[in-house]
Formats: sequence, C-alpha cells, structure tokens
Amino acid sequence: MLQHTFSHLQGIGPATEVKIWSKGIHSWDDLLASTSPPLSAGKMELIRPELERATEHREAGDAEFFGERLKAPETWRLFPDFKHELAFVDIETDGSTENNITTIAYYDGEHVRTYVQGENIEQFAEDIQSSKVLVTYNGRCFDVPVLKRSFDIRLPKAHIDLRNILCALGIKGGLKKCEKHFGLDRKELDGVDGFFAVVLWNEYERTCRSEVLDTLLSYNVADVLGLEILLFHAINARLLDTPFAHLYTEAIPSLAKNPFTPDVETIERLRVW
Repeated sequence: MLQHTFSHLQGIGPATEVKIWSKGIHSWDDLLASTSPPLSAGKMELIRPELERATEHREAGDAEFFGERLKAPETWRLFPDFKHELAFVDIETDGSTENNITTIAYYDGEHVRTYVQGENIEQFAEDIQSSKVLVTYNGRCFDVPVLKRSFDIRLPKAHIDLRNILCALGIKGGLKKCEKHFGLDRKELDGVDGFFAVVLWNEYERTCRSEVLDTLLSYNVADVLGLEILLFHAINARLLDTPFAHLYTEAIPSLAKNPFTPDVETIERLRVW
C-alpha cells in the first residue's frame, strides 16, 4: 500500500491524493512517469526527489521513514509491507501516579511473550528490537511514554495506534468497547479492566499465588490478541476508501489462543473488593 500512498508527501493532503488516484495514477512510478501529472510543475519538482527517496527506503525495508511521515490515522498503510514484523504491545501498571509497569504482553502474530516486574521485565527491551512496527491501542498517549520513562529503551518509531485509525472510522471508546463492536467475546474476562488489573497485581504481590498472576497475564495477553483482529477489520474498512481494496483486503484471522487461563474463583473473589 505504501507505493500507492502520496499523502506522506509535503503539500499533498487526502483530497489531493484522491485526485491523483482518480487520474489513474496509482503508484509512485506512475506519477514519476506521467507526462501530464495532476500537479503543478513546481510541486512535481519538489516531490520528485522525495518519491525517489521513498522508493529507496521502501526497498530497504525502512518502516521508520514512513512512520515519521504518515499521519497517525494513515499508519495502517504500513501493514502490507511490514505485516511479518509487527509488535502488538500492551502494558499493565500498578495504578500509582508513577505508573510503574507490572506486566507487558508482546505478540508478533505468531508467538506471545510476557514480562513480569521482578522476574524478566528487562528482557522486553531486547525482544522488541526484532520488530519494525509497533501496534497498540492508545499507545501514543499511554504505553509508549510509560515504557520510555520506565526503561532505557528504543521502540519502533513506526507506530500503528488503533485508537486513531478506528476513530477515523467513527468507532470510538476504549479497547473493550471496540472489541465488542467487532463481536469479540472475552468470556471469563468480560468486565475485567485496567483497574481490576491493579487489584490482581496487588493480590499477587501479597500472596505470590500463581493463579492470580496467570489471571493478570491472561487479561494482558487478551489485549494484544484482540489488537490483531481490530487491525485487520480497520485496514479492510479503510481500504474501501481507496482503489486498492481488491489488492490488500485480507480475511479476518481467528483469535489466537491465549496461553494463560484466568482463574474464575480469583476473579469472583476479588470483585467484591
């Protein structure tokens, strides 16, 4: 999808991009080769070197180049080029003013990894380096600033924040509300939220009971597994506003298996707090 994108160029907004597509110019090569481009000679002179640079960076697999240039609601366009190098990430914190991280869930589309404060949380900083594109829900406002403040860490600059993309589709609210919009069911975890995650962490610190930690990790992992489903729905919907739906629309994947099982007794017991 990147090679069909023009809105990352200076001076070209959504309306101009649609105008370019409407003239049958569907790629950077098309525009560069056009003898009568739908842009002024002056603008073509300015963007020609930018298109040549974009081609080089795409061929080099440089997601950050585009992540820094695409507006947040348009970062879904990164997916076709980098779909095998994604990092779905979600953090839980202790609810304090410092927002100390308690657990992190990381899913690359195939494998789930989890990190726990006091056990292996520092390993996340190394593992995240294998991914080129970060996928979160509201991560620009919460997860990323907290991670950067908590660790000496370099996160991918290419970032698909699904809150921005779903909002552009008119789908607003928290992550769980968006999941319900697309028919996702959390089953035993229905009703468990960020506040309850704090309760679970406090209980785990007090008791060190494995079923409490498993319940917290199950909730944390459910967030990143749901992100994958929301991402596919969002991309397919956004593609309908382009001439390229037939090229990039994909079947919605099945929800990946959560390796952790929530303990229903723990949830019911702590809900009375």
